[in-house]
Amino acid sequence: MSDSSECERSAHDTSPPRFRVPVSAVPLIARDRLLSTVDDHVAAAPVTLVTGPAGCGKTTLLAEWARRRTDRVAWLTLDEHDSAPARLRVAMRDALIRVWPDQGHLESIPWSEPGFSSAIVAASDRLPASACLVLDNVHELRDPEALATIDLLTRQPPDRLRLVLLGRFPPPLHLARLHLEGRLREVLPHELAFDRAETQALLATYGVSLSAEEIEALLTGTEGWAGGLTFAAMRMNTTGTPPAVLPMLTGQDEIVSGYLTEEVLAPHSPSTHDLLIATSVCDAVSTGLASALAPEHPSPGVVLDHLERTNAFVSRLSSTPEWYRCHPVLRAHLLAELRRTRPAGETALHRSAARWHHQNDLPLTALRHAVAAGEDQLTSEIIEHSVLREMLHVGGSKVHPVLSAVPGHVLARPAVGVVAALVALDAGDLTAADRVLAGIGGASPALRPERVRVLHGTALLRRGRLDAHVGEALDIMARTPAGLSGAPDADVAALLDRGVAALSRGEHRAAEIDLVRAAALARKEGFAHAELDCRVHLAALASAMGDIAEGARQAREAVEFAERQGWQAHFTCALAYSLMGVHAYLRMEDVQATDLAMRATAALGDRPDLGVGIAVRTLDAAVSFTTAGDPRAVAGRLRRQWQDVAGREVTPPVVAHVAPALQRMALRTGDEQWAAAMPAQVEAMFGPCGEQAVLQAVLHSHHSRVNQARKLVKPLLSGDLPAVAAPTVVDAWLLEAVLVERSGDQRRAHEAVTRALAAAEPVGTIRPFVHAGKPVRELLARGAGRFGRLDRFATTTMTALPTAATTSAGVLTSRERDLLVELPSMRTTEEIANSLFVSVNTVKTHLRGIYRKLGVNQRRDAVLVARRLGLI
Repeated sequence: MSDSSECERSAHDTSPPRFRVPVSAVPLIARDRLLSTVDDHVAAAPVTLVTGPAGCGKTTLLAEWARRRTDRVAWLTLDEHDSAPARLRVAMRDALIRVWPDQGHLESIPWSEPGFSSAIVAASDRLPASACLVLDNVHELRDPEALATIDLLTRQPPDRLRLVLLGRFPPPLHLARLHLEGRLREVLPHELAFDRAETQALLATYGVSLSAEEIEALLTGTEGWAGGLTFAAMRMNTTGTPPAVLPMLTGQDEIVSGYLTEEVLAPHSPSTHDLLIATSVCDAVSTGLASALAPEHPSPGVVLDHLERTNAFVSRLSSTPEWYRCHPVLRAHLLAELRRTRPAGETALHRSAARWHHQNDLPLTALRHAVAAGEDQLTSEIIEHSVLREMLHVGGSKVHPVLSAVPGHVLARPAVGVVAALVALDAGDLTAADRVLAGIGGASPALRPERVRVLHGTALLRRGRLDAHVGEALDIMARTPAGLSGAPDADVAALLDRGVAALSRGEHRAAEIDLVRAAALARKEGFAHAELDCRVHLAALASAMGDIAEGARQAREAVEFAERQGWQAHFTCALAYSLMGVHAYLRMEDVQATDLAMRATAALGDRPDLGVGIAVRTLDAAVSFTTAGDPRAVAGRLRRQWQDVAGREVTPPVVAHVAPALQRMALRTGDEQWAAAMPAQVEAMFGPCGEQAVLQAVLHSHHSRVNQARKLVKPLLSGDLPAVAAPTVVDAWLLEAVLVERSGDQRRAHEAVTRALAAAEPVGTIRPFVHAGKPVRELLARGAGRFGRLDRFATTTMTALPTAATTSAGVLTSRERDLLVELPSMRTTEEIANSLFVSVNTVKTHLRGIYRKLGVNQRRDAVLVARRLGLI
């Protein structure tokens, strides 16, 4: 059956069928992009070659193209008999005569060589207009003399005659030379694949409507093969079969199987057929693997190469050209044939494939085949010795789906279970991890081999990391030779998790030692995923040690490393984006901070990691609060998340850097209970620290308890009380400046602002000045020119604080909030005073406080600003 069998002949054309432009027997789909491509190719070069496998729609496409042409198109459909040179030449001459019947000189063209090709050239040049000669099924030509005739025409093409060659594969002509000379254009097989829009149009012609997800699945299963999509549309139209269970995708469709047998497999020898069946158990095969699966075949590499070059539904992998793969529909057909004709053979083939992949260090594929073969011992061996290395290299999300198919009795083996638990934890599947850890049983870790003890402790530690409770796991880990086992994979996993645990407990020196060692060993062993994890947490460590700029720089380098691996959307990057985001947030780079918060949120997804989760969501709340439609809801969600980590061991530096902003957020939305609880929450996270002192001092300042507030920040200002985040010192000095300025001591207020500028300038921290509000802006303006070397930064900071920004920082007392709620009413000051049971003078005092904090001068503007901020 020729490829042009997919088209019928026009009933209005009385020419012999082989000379007629075919008419499609199925509904035509507009493929304007490809028709334009063919037009461009024909206009640009004398020879155009269109190749593709059976049923890919090349004849239908070129027939539609021919009907649209304004010039004359001579069409010749070839078959196996046209390999006879004389028959071929006569047919080519007759094809031209049928579109130019009034050109008598065409009939004088001899049908033998020498002379035929030169006569064609001469006759074509005498034509009154340009023409195209389409030769369909050129792959049928095998006779060297017949091919030489075509070759002569392609090498010396007539000026007025364009040649268009169609075939399943390129004929053995001097095509490389034509390419080099710019006289050949090609439409390649992948260009003929249907895209989403074309697939949707095809389905519509059969009255089939699918969702976007179903169309995507159908395209994946057929790879855009026109024949497969047409078969699928027909089946769904007549039977209503959902695309997910189409028989052709499992090799059970008799019509599709018959087509593949007739059009794809029939031209090949039985030995080639057997090779394809044997290799069908694998997604992809190399020559070596094919030899292992079909040891009786003499030259599988030659056969695979030939199948690929002839577009016989076998293609090379673009990333690894020495590997080949079958089209999924053909592979399904071959697998079905294997199970039907050799039911016991599939298990043996899976066993051979598992061993070959294991020996060639391809553990995930080896594991799939070992499980399929029911080889429990081989499955255990692969997991125990190879899977952890693979996880450290590519990450648990790629490894975990393979392990999910491993039988439970195999996972119950301790050496297997600890690896499976680590993989599940890395993939974020706590349920699977807990199930495996429970299934390992009650054997004491002390009785297990050292490697198993280390990995068991590491798994418990990683489980504790996700819950932010690592103390008990660290005790277990301390009784193992973690980091000293001599097994690089176990040591990297142990050092990494122990380092992260130390970071969460604020043990910075221990965290640095472990993370640096883990990173060096991961780099040496090529464990890219583990190296990325180390890089991100070393960036977090730098931030936790007070250098937010260095932390952001290291986080940026970690993201660049991830981008080179294609992992920029991976969960591991969520913390890196948060570190970069908080740096941008503190520098008032709001657009960048918002973008990084969005990336962090997307990378976090639904991962059950409390430490990273609180960091990401804290940053997201900080950057979105002022623009949120419902600021109270933003604050409420964050409060609940903070309550989730109460008493847990989390030290994401993001929390420490943004905590003052969160407290102001709580005060602005009237959640004084959370604002009052926040100092204790921060102390529970980090221990006694400067952040806790500043948060407590802000509460005293909020209630006008100036002396108590200054007493709390004094140890921080003197250096006796450390801060987790460097900007906390800036917050403390700014609070001091505002408090002493209230008492009228302008000299000390200026000194305090100067100290704040000195602490903020190295990393460009501007956000605390915004939080400090209008009084600080006035101090900066008043001190302009008196800050010495800090004058430029002071000017930059003051410029970055527009009135709208500074006035929004003031927080209202509970009495002021009660009065604010009354302002939208039409009641007078006296009426409001009566309803609140206070004097008119008290109401006026509170009004002045509200106006000052909101940066307005009248009641109407206060209502507008309060509504914009979500205060009423």
